Amino acid sequence: MDKLKDITDTVRTNVKLMVDRPEDVTVECSPLAGAVTLHIAVSSADLGKIIGKQGRNARALRVLVRAMAMAANERISLYIKEQ
Repeated sequence: MDKLKDITDTVRTNVKLMVDRPEDVTVECSPLAGAVTLHIAVSSADLGKIIGKQGRNARALRVLVRAMAMAANERISLYIKEQ
């Protein structure tokens, strides 16, 4: 469980560095049977920055999460939404 907290904290830190309103960023971890879901919520003004041109930033976040998940022997999905 500590590994999931570390992954959540790392994603939260990276997302806060990408946006103009870091105080509006929330990252929640929802463990389910056999998988974990990370929900990232940002303000609507910052949604485009998280997604990036042609989805490049979102794809990079997913690659980061996938790499950390493999190291922790977990299966993690990432969802981005606006608050």
